[in-house]
Amino acid sequence: MFPTLDETDRQILELLQQDARQTNAAIGEQVGLSAPSVFERVKKLEQRGVIQGYTVRVNAAAMGRPLTAFIRLTLAFDEKHEPGLKSIAQDPEVLEAYDIAGEDCLIIKTRVAGPEQLHALLSRIRSKVTVQRSVTMIVMSTLKENGALDVAEGLARSSGRNGASK
Repeated sequence: MFPTLDETDRQILELLQQDARQTNAAIGEQVGLSAPSVFERVKKLEQRGVIQGYTVRVNAAAMGRPLTAFIRLTLAFDEKHEPGLKSIAQDPEVLEAYDIAGEDCLIIKTRVAGPEQLHALLSRIRSKVTVQRSVTMIVMSTLKENGALDVAEGLARSSGRNGASK
């Protein structure tokens, strides 16, 4: 069940997704609330699990990791499968890992310094699970990368509004 969000919660979420370092007073000015009211709403959104945390986006190239790749894996469901997935998820070069439906079992996003580091990561993965097939896609350029959700769309779904007339 989705938590109920009102228009003010949605506005606060949009503003925080744009810049989570905004003060409660700055957010309050934009949504028509006092800073303490914004603070209380944000705390409730955190407690309800709507806000899961705060993070900083780091320029990967500036940190010596200009190569972005996605790795699709088809895995055997043997004795190595479950412990291997846990180990892969803990690898510091694995930024995201998803257990997926479809042709493959797992998709991984990584950012590494170059082909040698990508090869080393693939070798580590192969040592942890039984890989039946892998496809590695190297990103040539990023057209869009944004973790922000359209909270207006989420609000419509959670309240049962879908744009269709009843």
